[in-house]
Amino acid sequence: MRQVTDEDQAGPREPGSRGAELVLAATFLLGVVTSLVLVLTWGLLTGDDEPRAAQAGLAQGTDLLDQGQGPSPGATGDPGASSPAPVATRPAPSRLARCASAEHTLAQALDAAGPALEQWKVHVDAMNQLVVGEITLQQATDFWNRTRVGAQHKVAGFRDTVQQVRRDGVDCPDPDLLAPGSRRLPGCARQVQAEIAVLRAARTSIDTWDRHITDMDMLRMGDLSPDEATRMWLSMWHQGVRDLEAYRTAQRHAEALDGCAGIATP
Repeated sequence: MRQVTDEDQAGPREPGSRGAELVLAATFLLGVVTSLVLVLTWGLLTGDDEPRAAQAGLAQGTDLLDQGQGPSPGATGDPGASSPAPVATRPAPSRLARCASAEHTLAQALDAAGPALEQWKVHVDAMNQLVVGEITLQQATDFWNRTRVGAQHKVAGFRDTVQQVRRDGVDCPDPDLLAPGSRRLPGCARQVQAEIAVLRAARTSIDTWDRHITDMDMLRMGDLSPDEATRMWLSMWHQGVRDLEAYRTAQRHAEALDGCAGIATP
């Protein structure tokens, strides 16, 4: 006796139902075959490099994850590479602060000029007194010998600070070119301008003093005759008087200004 199956219980199927199932199955098989053909064709045309590269990349990513580390943001394939840390930027100093900084640098150079110029002044003043009979030749010679002590060292110290001024630069506008409306900037800029004039006058005077120091050394070593040394000294003495007066005039003008006082430097 034939057993009753689920199909028997479900009743006879409609003719169109089995046809629809066959169409769906055929469509599925056609899609699979088409996909295989496309994959095989791509492999023949391009080789297997791209899939292998993708697999290698996947494997590398898996290894990094297994090691408890992942590629950092912005990495370019190097596991040890990291994105650069952000650089903190400081606001640019104002023109007033730059002028104050320039004045500070100039003041240091002028401080270094003082000892060298003081020796030169004593040297020149001794000659002035000798000429008018206020001191004897021996007294003048004693003054000159004392001013030679450490003279080259002091001149060299001044030249070092001038080089520092050149390296740092003097970043301050010309006060005559400033737009109206500035309050403290013109005063500070005028002080910087005045101190530049003092520094130029100091350098001119110290250059003359430096040449005379060299002449004195050459005279002691016998490389310069007494007559030549006397002739050169008389020329430098007159030049020294003019240079020192120009320096003192510029210095008095600058000391009367205080436009940069109390301004913070960057």
